[in-house]
Amino acid sequence: MRNIWRINRPDGGFTDAGRETKERIEALTDELAAPAYDVLSVDELDELVAGLEPIAAAAQAIDD
Repeated sequence: MRNIWRINRPDGGFTDAGRETKERIEALTDELAAPAYDVLSVDELDELVAGLEPIAAAAQAIDD
């Protein structure tokens, strides 16, 4: 299938346009998610991070 968005190169990497699109998406998701974290206390944030670390490690292991 032809990639009409030209996000990926044939080798699977991002084109410049794809990389810029990814960066815009990442920035927007960070901005939109921030209010949910702003209401948490320091202890709640610590608890959240501790709970997510095993999930993040497992996801990273699959990606490696």
